[in-house]
Amino acid sequence: MRELIRRLSFSDRVSDGSGGVPRGCVPVMVLGDGDEAERFVVRVEALRQPSLAALLEMAAQEFGYKQEGILRVPCAVHQFKQALSTAGAVSAKNY
Repeated sequence: MRELIRRLSFSDRVSDGSGGVPRGCVPVMVLGDGDEAERFVVRVEALRQPSLAALLEMAAQEFGYKQEGILRVPCAVHQFKQALSTAGAVSAKNY
């Protein structure tokens, strides 16, 4: 888990108006039940909070620690939003 967060922390993505991700943030695709899926941009610091760390662990169990591109998280969208709220990740954006 720490390896994933460390790798994401050094991301050099920069927003250029073309759907890029700001430096210090990571794109997250929340894959809920059925066709439910929603994209978020979350600050890397927020991923260290226990509520989001637990969801990251679920993602690692299902998809592995070496995910490429967007980080996929297998949970309901409302559950992810609640975890963001609990983590105080008010800077997370939904796209």
